[in-house]
Amino acid sequence: MFKDQVIKVIDKLEGGYYHPNMLLDGRVKDNRYSKSGETMFGIDRLRGGSINSTSAGKRFWMLIDQANASKLWKWNYKGGSLEPELKSLASEMIKPLFNNLSKSYLSNKAIEIVNNSEALLFHFIYATYNGSGWFKKFANDITTAISSGIIDPVQLINVAINSRTKEGLKPGDPPNSLIAQSGRKIATMFKVITPAVKIATPLIIAGLILYFILKK
Repeated sequence: MFKDQVIKVIDKLEGGYYHPNMLLDGRVKDNRYSKSGETMFGIDRLRGGSINSTSAGKRFWMLIDQANASKLWKWNYKGGSLEPELKSLASEMIKPLFNNLSKSYLSNKAIEIVNNSEALLFHFIYATYNGSGWFKKFANDITTAISSGIIDPVQLINVAINSRTKEGLKPGDPPNSLIAQSGRKIATMFKVITPAVKIATPLIIAGLILYFILKK
C-alpha cells in the first residue's frame, strides 16, 4: 500500500519533471520557477537531502541523466517508458525517511493505525514531502487525538484535514496556503466529510421528508 500511495501523491499533488534549463530555453515561460531547482516527482535533486544519495536515489537520477532530460523532456513529463521504474524508485527513496519520521514523532499505536489507513498513510507520506517540521506538527495532532480515545481512522483523517486547512505550523499561526490547499485536495480525493457536513446532511434529508409529507 505504501508504494501505491506514493504514486498517488506524485500523480495527484506533485507532478513530473522540471529543470532550470526549461526557463532559459523557453520550454517554461513562468518566472515563478526562477528559484526552482531540478525536480522530479516533487524530489529536489540539490535540496532533497540524503534520499538522493541512497542506491535508489542514485539510480533514479542516473536514469534521468541518461535520458538527457534536462535538454529533451517537457515540463511535467513523467518519464515515458521510464515512468514505472522511476515511480518505484521514488517510493524506495521516500520510505526510509517516512519510517524515520514516524518513529521519531508518531506513537506505536498511531503508526499501526496510519499504516492501515490509505487516507492517513497518504497524508503522512505527503507530510514527508512537506518536511520534518510539518510532519512533527501533524504527528502531534494525530497522537493527541489517539491519546484522547479517538482511534477511528475516519475521525482521525478529519483531524488531519483540520491540521492542514485550519492551522499553521506553530500554535497561533494562520494556515499556510499551500498546505491548506493540499488538505482540501486530500479531503476531495478520499471523500472526507467534515463533522459539520455530517450533522447537516441528515437534517437536510429530514427536512425534505417532512416537506413532502406536509405537501401531501
